[in-house]
Parts: sequence; C-alpha cells; structure tokens
Amino acid sequence: MLLILSGEGPSDLGACRRPIGRCQGDEFRQGPMSVLIDQLLEARLGYSLLETTPDRVFYVSEFELGERLQALRNQRHSMSLTGKKRGQETGYFLKNARVFGQIAAELEASENDLGIAVFFRDSDGTRHSPDGDWTEKWGSIEAGFLRAGYERGVPMLPRPTSEAWLLCGTDASHCTKWETLPGNQDSPNHPKKKLAAFFGRSADDPASTEELCAWLTDSRYDADRANQMDSFQRFRGRFEQVLDAVLHPGA
Repeated sequence: MLLILSGEGPSDLGACRRPIGRCQGDEFRQGPMSVLIDQLLEARLGYSLLETTPDRVFYVSEFELGERLQALRNQRHSMSLTGKKRGQETGYFLKNARVFGQIAAELEASENDLGIAVFFRDSDGTRHSPDGDWTEKWGSIEAGFLRAGYERGVPMLPRPTSEAWLLCGTDASHCTKWETLPGNQDSPNHPKKKLAAFFGRSADDPASTEELCAWLTDSRYDADRANQMDSFQRFRGRFEQVLDAVLHPGA
C-alpha cells in the first residue's frame, strides 16, 4: 500500500528535505498531519507506515503541482478552463487536486500498488463564513480527483486551519469550539496563536514541526473525540472509505 501526500508545507503534512518537487522515505520530513494520518493507519494495520515502510510514503510539493499545471497550460487543450460559475479560489483547489490525482495514478502504476492520496489545504474561513464556503472547497477537491479519473483521493480540509485540529488534542472539553475560531491571522484568537500559547510560546516563535510531531507521537491523537469537528469527521470518513477499498479491492 502507498500513502501519497500533498500539502502546503512543513507545518501541516511535511516537506521534502531537499528542494525537490517529489520525495519519499528518508527524503520526506514528516509534519504533524502526516503523523495524525499514520496513527489512523496504525489503528487499522497494526503498524506504523512511516516507521516500518517509509519508502511507501510519497510527498508531492505544491511546486511540483504548479509545474504540472504549467505544462498543461502550455498544451492549452489538455485542461479545460475553470468556468464562469466557479470562483478563482475553488478553481485553484480543483486544478491542483486534478494534477495531484494524475501524479498519484502514475505513482501507483510505477510501483504496481494501490495507494491513498491525501490532498491537504487549510480552508482559512472565518466564523462568519457560511458553511457553503467550506463545502465548495471540499467539492472542488473531489471534482479535481474525479476529472483525473482517480478514485482514491482524500480531501484533508481543516476548518479553519490544521492547528484547530491539533488544539482538539490539547483540551478534554468539546472540540467543536476550535472550528469556530477565526481564520484571519491578525486575530488574537487565530488557531496558530492558541496552539503557540498551549506550548508556552509566542505567535512569533511557535512550536517547531519536530516538536509538534513528537507531541502527537507521545500523546496519541484521539480521533474519536476529533470527530466532534465536522471537517475532521468528513476527512476521516472519506479516509476510512478509501482505506477499506485499498485493503479489500473488489469487495
């Protein structure tokens, strides 16, 4: 089984250790969201994919997706336009998910194995944004995978940011409150600032990627409690659905 990841940077899913567009194994620097995914897998597989078979974990950078998109633009006819009814932002989600789905399919073919492709983006909404904004972004990612003809794509779209999901692991009370935090980074209540405060740090000097990964590894993420957050529940539901399809193909 392959785990194919694409995110925004080190603080979410991770990054390549060298300035290259795609990497795997020891070349991949894990992020807190990849540790969270690995714990979901470990609960089903009985072992850590990141620790036991790191060569089966692939990371595709935003830069790599951008290079693929540019190549498609140069061909002009190979990619349809966003369309008048789809906004620029959701069009961005769709096009990036589409090329990521294409790359995931290529990796599966070259490795002769099935994979789960997780596409991460922060939704960055505010408490005043209608749910439709998040739903549009989720739907755009799904549409991108569909246009790529790739069936094992999983949107990972925290509301408003991945730090809100991590905050759920810091407080035993209801986690739903973290999804209502503002996505505006100037707000004193932005999730990044709340998470920095939990670790006794300032917003200008937050916990490092390595510290967050170590904390998640030691504390273990309570995915059942995190299901209180709608955005996590949607991600986990789709992730488990795809995992079932990979573990039991044709069932």
